[in-house]
Amino acid sequence: MFNIKFLPARFGDCIWITYGPENNPSRILIDGGTGGTRHSIKKLVEELPENERKLELLVVTHIDRDHIEGILKLLEEEELPFSIRDLWFNGWGHLSAPVNGEIEVFGAVQGERLSTAILKHNLSWNGDFDKKTIVVDNEELPKVTLPGGMQLTLLSPAPKHLSELKDKWECEVRKANLYPGVGLAVNDEEETDDGIDSFGGEEIPNIDILSQENFEEDTSAGNGSSIAFLAEYEGKKVLFCGDAFPSQLLDTLNIIAPDEKIDLDLFKVSHHASSHNTSPELLDKVNCKNFVISTNGRIYKHPKEVTIARILKSSGANVQLIFNYKSKINKIWDESFMKNRYNYTTMYPDSGMEIVQINI
Repeated sequence: MFNIKFLPARFGDCIWITYGPENNPSRILIDGGTGGTRHSIKKLVEELPENERKLELLVVTHIDRDHIEGILKLLEEEELPFSIRDLWFNGWGHLSAPVNGEIEVFGAVQGERLSTAILKHNLSWNGDFDKKTIVVDNEELPKVTLPGGMQLTLLSPAPKHLSELKDKWECEVRKANLYPGVGLAVNDEEETDDGIDSFGGEEIPNIDILSQENFEEDTSAGNGSSIAFLAEYEGKKVLFCGDAFPSQLLDTLNIIAPDEKIDLDLFKVSHHASSHNTSPELLDKVNCKNFVISTNGRIYKHPKEVTIARILKSSGANVQLIFNYKSKINKIWDESFMKNRYNYTTMYPDSGMEIVQINI
């Protein structure tokens, strides 16, 4: 089996993958959403027999709060709910020489805390990369075959993206009167739901007009440092983008298949379908009919209509849009007249369910 669950990670990502034979499966966890998402992770773990409470791989794609915080909360506990064969995460010590850049707010302090928690539990850290930086040189893409036969081909980040992150990481940590690279232990307040709701979708999106808008790529150092990879198992292919830049994904996919499109069974859309992370050129590089958008639509009002329009225009008929929440932002895409006009389908969590589950 190749089963993927997209957990309710608020405005972030938390992806639980199960693969292999049903009587002896292997598991991967990608990111942990915001702090409260850890309860959903724990619930999944507690439903497993004790001898199966292990991960072949835990990936923290980058240090933004909506990806790192749930994992941080779990790892700062005295006992872990699962064992971990290897954990992929680029901490301060994995970043290359700094370059100048604009300061932005992201999770460098949480990155320091996660580094401390990894060391506290004596976890294997980037062991699949000889404990070194997880990075792509855009010439020969690193490949890792996990126990159970899952193959991961690294697509992001490139060295320049890690270099751009280092100055920003240092600035934020020093603003907190801390030193980068030493780690720290801080007990911050429990996450609360701030009650913010996003309103949108009142107007009917015009797919033809939206898809013609000029594309401008994301420039956030945190997103650029995202670990992204192509996962392959038993002939099935899934693109896990984190929040990576589309130009980087396109460059590395062109290394895999220079002169042809890549067939995908599932495309986890980068950065919750923001308007700056899924370019027309990237969509034109793949043949895919199933696109997952992970977000509750709060705070940043994702997914953006222009990104959905680009997906529908580039991917042809019979596309399936998969959402792990039904929100005031994304419910317009479930309208029958929209689906009939543009020939696509939708998937949302079942009534009363919190998890979208996909069998590849």
